[in-house]
Amino acid sequence: MTETMVVGVDGTADSLAALGSAANLAEESGASLVVLHVRHDSGLAAGSLEAGAEAAMSEALDQAETMSRERASEVLAGRTAPWRFDVAFGDPATELIAAARNDHAKAIVVGGRSHGVLGGLVVGSVAQKLVRHSPVSVLVVRDGHPHRLEAVGAPSAQ
Repeated sequence: MTETMVVGVDGTADSLAALGSAANLAEESGASLVVLHVRHDSGLAAGSLEAGAEAAMSEALDQAETMSRERASEVLAGRTAPWRFDVAFGDPATELIAAARNDHAKAIVVGGRSHGVLGGLVVGSVAQKLVRHSPVSVLVVRDGHPHRLEAVGAPSAQ
């Protein structure tokens, strides 16, 4: 049985960097990828929107899904790791965890966004939720490059 990794994509550079890193790991380990795009309405209740606004939101979500699918296909073109693209609806962290459970994944991979003045040490809310609640390992990829935190006062590795 092949091991599986779930990768969250939303079409952003951060998520595509995470997908590229996950693809590298999958090729090295023989794992397969479940590329998951979560349609998330940013907390707006669809029932509270006027008909025109609801249609516009649906159109925007459709475009984001299409863009994510196309960009994921571009990142994975020519890769040897088997993969599939899935779509879920709801809270991204919750849906990524559900996908990991359903596919018996060994890890969830997501892009990390930096926030605040701590030099990029604070990750995005989805990554934070995953780190706190995921039953499997979580890899947060920052700008497509591996980063290492040095101990306070320790010289950095060159």
